[in-house]
Amino acid sequence: MNVAKILVVYSAPRNKEQKKTFWIVKKTLKRHNITFKLANRNRLKKQQFKNKNLIIAIGGDGTFLRAAQFVSGQLIFGVNSDVRDKEGFFMKSDKTDFEGKFKRIIKNKFKIKKLPRLEANINGKRADTPALNEFFVGPKKSYHAAKYTIKIGNKKERQKSSGILITTPLGSYAWAKSYHGKTLPLNSKNYQFVVREPYQGKVFRNYRLKHGILGKNKRITINSEMLDGILVADSVSKEHKFKNGSKAVIKMSNRSLNAIWA
Repeated sequence: MNVAKILVVYSAPRNKEQKKTFWIVKKTLKRHNITFKLANRNRLKKQQFKNKNLIIAIGGDGTFLRAAQFVSGQLIFGVNSDVRDKEGFFMKSDKTDFEGKFKRIIKNKFKIKKLPRLEANINGKRADTPALNEFFVGPKKSYHAAKYTIKIGNKKERQKSSGILITTPLGSYAWAKSYHGKTLPLNSKNYQFVVREPYQGKVFRNYRLKHGILGKNKRITINSEMLDGILVADSVSKEHKFKNGSKAVIKMSNRSLNAIWA
């Protein structure tokens, strides 16, 4: 493939292992006479991704997730900077095999996996950050309660909890798993929602919509009753305000992510 336009997104190395991985990636690209740009994951802008055909994310899953929010049709490839410290679910390379895998990329000997994403519309406007793992809808402060109405199809329910996770199949192996969400096959066309810590009292009780697996054409609608509510994608994007009276509609996106999965 044409790898003349590469953006390397990285998390700042904090130990020798991470510094060495960062050095190996840069050295490999220079050895192959590749011109590339560097971008710190904490200071990303849309303009940096313009006209790039390959995004290399160096770090852990958080770096991959953050970079992915700016990626539309480009390819993205994850490099785990520290296999002893980072899970690296999305990272399909590390310092030991990066050069070999990069040579395969140059020769078009790699597989592309289309990763499903979610999108959210808040008060009629599409949020600019899709979710590869999940959307969290809930209070800005974790010790506050979330009050809202959830609607799926013709079912509607008012709830009080610590928030809702709406997850892709990929996200079912992440945060939602801690709240007894179902792990979905990675090739599933479905997505799911999980209510976190539903409150049981006199007013709020006997919930019917605590968890569910939804088909790709289903939508989930949430109406906020929160003073400090937020909606955030993958825990790494900007927090969208979701205060009392706001409405969010979440569904599967038709903008899948093209990841090098080799």
